[in-house]
Amino acid sequence: YRMMIPERMTSAAGAIGMGQAALEVATRYSDRRKAFGEQIRRFQAVSFKIADSVTLLDAARGLVYGAARSVDGGDDPARSRRLVSEAKRFATDAAWQVVNHAMQVLGGIGYTNVYPIERLLRDTRLIMIWTGTNEVMDLIIQHEYYKELLGGPPEAWGRDVEPDAPEAGSAEKVYE
Repeated sequence: YRMMIPERMTSAAGAIGMGQAALEVATRYSDRRKAFGEQIRRFQAVSFKIADSVTLLDAARGLVYGAARSVDGGDDPARSRRLVSEAKRFATDAAWQVVNHAMQVLGGIGYTNVYPIERLLRDTRLIMIWTGTNEVMDLIIQHEYYKELLGGPPEAWGRDVEPDAPEAGSAEKVYE
């Protein structure tokens, strides 16, 4: 599992950076853009998207920092594996939602290359499948959590992704 830790942590941190960039563009845009004589940030439909985005990114940072502490602190490898998978999944999902909020705040111009939102949307979508899809992260999370909580024989732990490696054309483990 150790082989994928740097890649998944980098994906999680990179997703937060993409989300933060989109949030900053949307925040500045909502402060400058006016509709009906007012800054659009004064409308709840806009300001609540900003608030939600801030919350999502702060939560994602907390998960990434916690996973990094677990890995660096020498925690149980199975627990670290779960925390890294949680961080990667949550951070990339959060970034996707934040970039989508930014697109909504900017409206049609957000879809053009005048602002970087259209590129961030593509890049964020890619990072959700990079170094293991978020569905693979779910498999790892549930497997390690069942194992942690229930103990007992492997059949009680839920499905793991390691047995799928040969089917995918690789004799290597998919998470080491």
